[in-house]
Amino acid sequence: MTFFEAIAKCYRRYFVFKGRAPKSEFWWFYLLAFLFAWPLVIAPWASIYSFIYFILTLSVLFPFAAVWTRRMHDIGKAGWNIFFIFLPVIGWMMILRWTMKAGDEESNKYGAPDNHPFVVPKKSMESK
Repeated sequence: MTFFEAIAKCYRRYFVFKGRAPKSEFWWFYLLAFLFAWPLVIAPWASIYSFIYFILTLSVLFPFAAVWTRRMHDIGKAGWNIFFIFLPVIGWMMILRWTMKAGDEESNKYGAPDNHPFVVPKKSMESK
């Protein structure tokens, strides 16, 4: 999955917390969030454009939460594991390990692997 395919898929699935997301989708969207956030945080004029920063942050926050949840589903874990981020060092290492872990190749309790670059409607998948 390419950068633009992953970003498009994440924004098409803005509030979809069900299903699974492969590593590439998660990390490409993480890169986008990083690219949006750091220039605005580092820039000295960021306080002048705080409203723009707020809008950009919201435009990335909800899809990031959704892709995080789907990424955890891909490895068979619940999305609530994001709260391990509040455990300094150990929690961060656990989160990094989980996000880098290969997803289950077979279906798990969260569904089948979703490696399509685009959202495929269920009707078209059933007709195949």
